[in-house]
Amino acid sequence: MKTPINDPSPALPAAVANPSQRGKVLLIALLALGGFTLHAQTSALTGYYTQVAAGDPDFGSGPDAGWILPNGLVQSQLGPDGLPVLSASGMTTLGTSDMNQTTHELLWWSPGQQDPYVSHDLNPVEVDTLPMSFGYPNPWYPTGQNSDSSYFRTVHWQGTFDLATAGPISLNVSVDDDSWIYIDGNLANEDHYGFTEDTTTDLSAGVHSINIFFDDRQPVYDGFNLTSSVPLSPVPEPGVVTLFAAGALGLLVCGWRQQKRVVG
Repeated sequence: MKTPINDPSPALPAAVANPSQRGKVLLIALLALGGFTLHAQTSALTGYYTQVAAGDPDFGSGPDAGWILPNGLVQSQLGPDGLPVLSASGMTTLGTSDMNQTTHELLWWSPGQQDPYVSHDLNPVEVDTLPMSFGYPNPWYPTGQNSDSSYFRTVHWQGTFDLATAGPISLNVSVDDDSWIYIDGNLANEDHYGFTEDTTTDLSAGVHSINIFFDDRQPVYDGFNLTSSVPLSPVPEPGVVTLFAAGALGLLVCGWRQQKRVVG
């Protein structure tokens, strides 16, 4: 199930003269913020959807596209910008046209970051619930298309999960064409071209991060399937949390000033 997230930019009332109304708006703001906390407990991930234009050397019939990619093309830890870092063999296999020349991070998921082929998809941010089952045998191309003739899909999913006690998380993934899964910034799973990959990672108790990078590089099929033994929580858009937190803080300040005037 996919839930697009629109830009949440409605302004709170500029002036609420009645103190009781202030209280109502504050309550609504706090309930809304609490709703995001509750929503974050569902098993889902936030997906940042991008598209790579046909003609990119790593996609389609490009000179570096290849077919089934081998393991070992990325390093074991995410780079400083939170993206996979190409290994030496990755640079040899894929070239460096889609690479940050300073950090060696792969830019397939980074619109506007040194890669002219990458742009936002039509619905760039969605909340995708688990179990995920996207694509093959049903087409799963960039929004508004029915083939890879113009663009190829890439997605970066982000989320967290909370372990009450130390123990494992088990993930099952099958993908067309490629995916890399990082837990707490460390590579935990990679899968390529239709094969099913299971991984179990033992972790300490507490909150952990998960990042999944997916690409569809070839025009034949596309797909991504994921299950998890532990519920995953999407990350809310920063603008949403900031909006309600700032509104609640502003209303609290207004109420404090109003109370001070009444007492004084």
